[in-house]
Amino acid sequence: KAARRLDVVSFNILLKQHCGADGSEEESRALLQDMAGCGLRPNVATYNSLLGGALAAGDVPRAWRIIDEMEAGPGLDAYTVSILFKGYKGRRRAMDSQSFDRALTLLDRYSVKVDEVLVNVALEACVGLRDQDRLSAALATFRRCGWSLPKQCAAHTYATLIKAYGMTRQLNMAWKLWGDATARGAPTEQLYSQMIDVLVSNGRLEDALGLFSEMKAAHGKEGLGSQGFAVAYAMIVRGFAQRKECGRAMECYEDMKRQHVKVGLVVFNTLIDACSRVGDMDGAARLFRDMMGADCMPDLITYSTLIKGYCVRGELDQALELFGLMRKKGIRPDAIVFNSLLDGCAKKQSLELCQQVVRAMEDAGVNPSNHSASILIKLYGRCRDLDAAFKVVDEMPRKYGFRPNAAVFTCLMSACIANGRLESAMDLRVRMIRAGEVPDEKTYSTLLRGALRSSSVESLCVLLRAALQEDGPPARHLLDEELVQQALLVLQRRRAWEEHGRELFGRLREAGLQVRAPGVGGAEDSKAPSPAGRCCQQAFSQTQQYRQQERRAQPQRRRAFGGTGNSIGAVM
Repeated sequence: KAARRLDVVSFNILLKQHCGADGSEEESRALLQDMAGCGLRPNVATYNSLLGGALAAGDVPRAWRIIDEMEAGPGLDAYTVSILFKGYKGRRRAMDSQSFDRALTLLDRYSVKVDEVLVNVALEACVGLRDQDRLSAALATFRRCGWSLPKQCAAHTYATLIKAYGMTRQLNMAWKLWGDATARGAPTEQLYSQMIDVLVSNGRLEDALGLFSEMKAAHGKEGLGSQGFAVAYAMIVRGFAQRKECGRAMECYEDMKRQHVKVGLVVFNTLIDACSRVGDMDGAARLFRDMMGADCMPDLITYSTLIKGYCVRGELDQALELFGLMRKKGIRPDAIVFNSLLDGCAKKQSLELCQQVVRAMEDAGVNPSNHSASILIKLYGRCRDLDAAFKVVDEMPRKYGFRPNAAVFTCLMSACIANGRLESAMDLRVRMIRAGEVPDEKTYSTLLRGALRSSSVESLCVLLRAALQEDGPPARHLLDEELVQQALLVLQRRRAWEEHGRELFGRLREAGLQVRAPGVGGAEDSKAPSPAGRCCQQAFSQTQQYRQQERRAQPQRRRAFGGTGNSIGAVM
């Protein structure tokens, strides 16, 4: 500096020392001022160093201020945009989708020459967003900028592009890339596993199995214990699980054990979920024991899946045992776990345990939600305690900060109808509209069944006219045609056809519902109503023997919640 031999490159080298994750913007700006004092102007490389430092520190707003300075000054290059996308890859929550869009537009605006490195980091960032439209836009931008697959393209680039086209459901392009890659040489394990992932994700499991066999023949001579095979096996297991072919998924798992392929947490969780979905909780329990034996620590997803599976099967004691174990292991239950337990307790018609679950949610800092409210409303309805059911809707949303949705109101309507309170159910439709909730098809079907059960001409007319006048979805999306047909039949039987039926029939036809006038075109015989017109039966009725068994089980379950009813204690 004393000899006046400094140049921009010298300052850029020094600047990199101030632009790491531990650097400060003040130090960097001071160096730029020193640079200007020497009569030197920062170039693109200078700003790229500043940009990298800002993103390394997670300061995206500062990164975009630097981009603004570059656009007003020396401009930018491909490396600039690469830095932006790498910054998103490193800190996904820092750069949102709008920032991604802005980074992409820089390529067009400055006619940036796109290279293989830029394509990889941009696509990886875009895949992380899981947005098909943005992926399509990114691929189109690369083409406009003149980029095409070079003759010597890395396998990683092929894998990234195949993944991108797979996410956008462009299987033909993924297969074309696969053909290009295989024509240039033997595919790597990474490329095989990526193509298998794409095929499974697009519902082409049989094709994935064929490719997996090729992969074994090409790379399995020295064993299948590599990371590439572990990923491929995981994809095949997921494919079987998605098709609910639990048996074939378990066969794949046994093959992994025979081949000494490491089974990871994701595979175990996928298998446990597959068993739980088909009600094979014995198989799920064996997998849980295998996890423990393989030193693969179960996580929240593992416990949540098992607890829900046991609750669906009605095995509440097993669910509570697992709940205690997860708390012993220091895993905090979330809303899904609590709602699964709440649903399990409700199916046992245990008011006391349900109340304890709600208190336990509060103690854990997990607020009950609309789903929780729906479960409680169904329980109180079965117990014929409508006052308590209304109290849930009146008090729980206000206490826990949520607004009751259409599902909650519909559950309460159903409870009213099951308890012979059709008028209360009809009033709830008006209340939900005033609360800003739009009745949906399930709401109208629930009310229509209740009105049919009571043969209430007035209620049927109110509901049909309301659906026809609804500001939201058209009537044909709100009304079940079979229920409407039964409603018209009731109007005829109750001698209300001329007063109400004929006019409603005409309007319903105009609205696109394919209904017939009663007695025309083979309408239902009055002595043989269709299933939709039959009386609603009260669900989950229990025998006296079952109730006695449940009463005997109550003391043990209370102990699972610590015995006091205030918080859930350990079971094991």
